[in-house]
Amino acid sequence: MLSNPNVKQIMPKVGNRYETALAIAKRARNIEKRRVLEGSTDIRDAVDIAAEEIATEKSYVRINGQFVVEPNLEEDIVDIENLKKDIIKE
Repeated sequence: MLSNPNVKQIMPKVGNRYETALAIAKRARNIEKRRVLEGSTDIRDAVDIAAEEIATEKSYVRINGQFVVEPNLEEDIVDIENLKKDIIKE
């Protein structure tokens, strides 16, 4: 239940309320997928984690092919390598 950061705090980074909600939902789904694959026992709400990541620019947002919140490429390279490992396991 988004309390801190809330949508109004994230909205200036993304553009509008609709795109902000979509970005948070998409990231939350990815967090849940990763939890299932890893067998995580984390009980925090994925929506709260997603909102926090976007607000702190730990996660990036791309709308119509343009980054509105720029990625941190060094961290993304590590994430991509981990995703490749997950895909190969399947």
